[in-house]
Amino acid sequence: MRRIIVGGIGIILCFVCQTALFGMLKLADIAPNIMLILVASVAVMRGQKEGMLIGFFSGLLLDIFYSPYLGIFAFVFMVLGFIDGFFHRIYYSEDTFLPLVLIAANDLVYGFLLYIGYGLLKNHLHMFTYIRRIILPELVYTVAVSVIFYRIFLRVNIWLEQYEKGSVDFV
Repeated sequence: MRRIIVGGIGIILCFVCQTALFGMLKLADIAPNIMLILVASVAVMRGQKEGMLIGFFSGLLLDIFYSPYLGIFAFVFMVLGFIDGFFHRIYYSEDTFLPLVLIAANDLVYGFLLYIGYGLLKNHLHMFTYIRRIILPELVYTVAVSVIFYRIFLRVNIWLEQYEKGSVDFV
């Protein structure tokens, strides 16, 4: 039950950070995708099931506020959480390289899907300009910010695991 509450609070806090905090801290009109960092981190730390659940509800929150169609972001984030969950088997907590690579790959896939879904449908055919001006800067900014956020998510996960085992000496 505690993991569900912490997951819900995490989704809401990441949504607020992504929209409000980093909405004001845009670099070259680009903001990092904090929700994507959360989905990839949870999936690689906890596995496919939790990655899919966090991905679905994170995407659903984005759909409610920003998408004209309900379920597109939820589906994309859920699939990314599922795929990232495969790497749970080879993950260990001291490794920060694997989660950062997964976050970068997720952001790249997410950027291309947004281009296909919103760019091509609106007849924007300048793919290389979109890659150079939006996808790559967002990827770099998201990976740079993910170094900090991943450490926070890792500490919360360690705290939850210690709580589940019965020994809570975390601060």
